[in-house]
Amino acid sequence: MVLAYVLPQRIKERTDYALVRTEDRYSAEMRVVKSTAQRVERPTTRTASNSGEVPLLVTGTARASIVALGDQTMSRPVGPLDRAATAAQRQHLSLSVDRSATRSARAAQARRRATVAVATALLATVAWVLVAAAAASAIIAAVATALFAGTVVAGARAAAAQREADARVRLVAREVEAAATATHALRRVAAERAAGREAVPSRAETQAIRVVTADDLAPLGAPAPLPAPALPGRDAEPWSPNEMPAPAYTLKATVKQQRARPLSDEDFAASAMAAERAADARRDSAAQAQNPTTGALDAILARRRRASA
Repeated sequence: MVLAYVLPQRIKERTDYALVRTEDRYSAEMRVVKSTAQRVERPTTRTASNSGEVPLLVTGTARASIVALGDQTMSRPVGPLDRAATAAQRQHLSLSVDRSATRSARAAQARRRATVAVATALLATVAWVLVAAAAASAIIAAVATALFAGTVVAGARAAAAQREADARVRLVAREVEAAATATHALRRVAAERAAGREAVPSRAETQAIRVVTADDLAPLGAPAPLPAPALPGRDAEPWSPNEMPAPAYTLKATVKQQRARPLSDEDFAASAMAAERAADARRDSAAQAQNPTTGALDAILARRRRASA
C-alpha cells in the first residue's frame, strides 16, 4: 500500500513544490484575474498583498495547524520590497535611538565640563584674592589660572569635535530617512495596486537625491574672499651670454686618411715562392710518413737480445 500509493503521491507533491516559485506567487506586482465573492467582500485590513490560502510549501502537521488557525491569522511570507522596507525602518529607528542616547551622554558631559570650569574659575579667583590681600604666593594663583584655561580649552575642543560628528551623523540620517520613506511609499503603493486600486507614489516620498535645504545653501551665502592686490612688478635686468671656450673635440687635428698600397710584381713573386715552399714541405712530410719503420724496430729488438744474453 505504501509503495503503490503513498510513496508516488509524496514524490509528486515534492516535485510540484520544487517547481513553485514563491517570489512570483507572492510578488507585489501580481494581479487577481478572477476572485470569489467572499474575497471581494472581505475588507482589506493588512498592507501585505498576500492571499488567504494555505501556502503550498507547508505540509504535514504544520499545514494542518495553519488550516486550523484560519485565513486571517496565518503567517505569510514577504517579498523583497517588504524586506527592504522593514530593514529601512529598522535602520531609521536604530539611528534615532542611537542619536537620542548620544545627545543624552553629551548633555551629561557638557554639564560636567561646566561644573569643572566653574570650580576652577572660583579657585583661580580665590587664589588671586589671597595674593592681593594676604600676600600669598603668586605661583599658586598662576597654577589655578592655568588649570582654568586648560579646562576651557579642552571643553571647546570637545564641543568642536562633537559638532563635526553631529554633522556627519546628520548626513547619514538624511540618507537613511529618505530610504525608509521611499521604501515605505513603494510598499504602500504596491499594496494599493494589489488590492485593485490605482496608486502612484509622490516625488517627495521617492526622492532619491537629497533635497537641498537652507542649511546646505548657508556656506554659499558667505561673502566671497576679495582677491589680493597685485604686487608691483620689477623689470628684469638685461642679460647677455658670456663667451665660452670652444669644446676640446673641435680642437683635434684632422687625421690623414690611410690608403692601401697597390700590389706589384714583387708581391706576386713572393707569394708564388711561399706557395712552392709550402708544397715542398707537404711532400716531405708525406714521404716520411710512407717510409716503413719495421727495420728500426727489429734492430732495437736485436740489441736487447744481445744485452740480455
